[in-house]
Amino acid sequence: MVEVLIIDDLKSAREMIRNILISDPLIHICGMAENKNEAVEMVKKFHPNLIILDSHLKQTSGYEVAEAIMQARPTPIIMVTAASDALVDTPDRMFSCGVLDVLNKGDLYRWRTHPDVVAGFIRKVKLLSKVNRTSIKNHCEKAENRLATDDPGNRVSVNVNASPKNRNRVIAIVSSTGGPNALFKILRNLPSGFPVPILIVQHMSPGFIHGLAEWLNHEDHIRVRVADDKDALLPGEALLAPDNVHLTIDGNHRVKLIDEPPLGGHRPSGTTLLKSIGEHYGRQALGVILTGMGNDGAQGMAALKAAGGKTIAQDQKTSVIFGMPKTAIDLGAVDLVLPLLEIAPKIVRFAKTGL
Repeated sequence: MVEVLIIDDLKSAREMIRNILISDPLIHICGMAENKNEAVEMVKKFHPNLIILDSHLKQTSGYEVAEAIMQARPTPIIMVTAASDALVDTPDRMFSCGVLDVLNKGDLYRWRTHPDVVAGFIRKVKLLSKVNRTSIKNHCEKAENRLATDDPGNRVSVNVNASPKNRNRVIAIVSSTGGPNALFKILRNLPSGFPVPILIVQHMSPGFIHGLAEWLNHEDHIRVRVADDKDALLPGEALLAPDNVHLTIDGNHRVKLIDEPPLGGHRPSGTTLLKSIGEHYGRQALGVILTGMGNDGAQGMAALKAAGGKTIAQDQKTSVIFGMPKTAIDLGAVDLVLPLLEIAPKIVRFAKTGL
């Protein structure tokens, strides 16, 4: 039985979420709170497996509540937020207070006429409820504090002109649950002057990808932004796949956004991106698959490896959810399985000389 705590200051919202979740006999609502004090006390009392938390409560924010919960008892959190809550205003708090996933509240209000919304929500609750407390503790550390304790050796000096071959290389990264913090860790450990373009598919609820780009962007490291159609691939720039389109590249090594059906339930799809760079770059491409639920990216890693490209997967110990990396590993599509902190140095090595 999955024990769930719901935190929302609106009674109607609490009851809606409860009604959705109790439609599954394996989910039990252990409590419902409407403010921070109630929430922290219920966490201590009931030890829920997972928390559903609204982003805005009376007199406080969901981020403050999440931070208090992580101090009291680290617990997986799914945050729900209204469409009007612009993530671009608070991306640093969203991705550093322990929240594992974020959902648009407006989608949940349509649950009676959209069974796919119910099925997806329940599946996510069940999967994230299994995340252990050690993973949550690691995930909810402040990003700034994590950087301060990083091994300085992870930041390798790169000469942009180290090799003319690096101008013909590309890196693709695919991630899902737990991905924002993993991406932060990798991108901030790549040096300024990094000579290779990076393409990223991060599974996100629609409307949040620009906030993620802002949070990941840093002028002293990799420039991060959301990709536009026909963008050139530039050294030292990371392009995030936009909402609801597949990110690929064309024969001229420019971005090609494709409005095709979801692949394996995902649009953008990591597999679609990885197959595209394998087709156009072959041996000059590196694919990286990070933490996430499901199996997106595995077939793409296999296609990239078959085309001569190199592949890396995040290991189980440092993944919040090991689903995506494990599927790729089991498929025989991965050259190296590495802890998160060892991925950036390997990316730097690939950019300079190839793996």
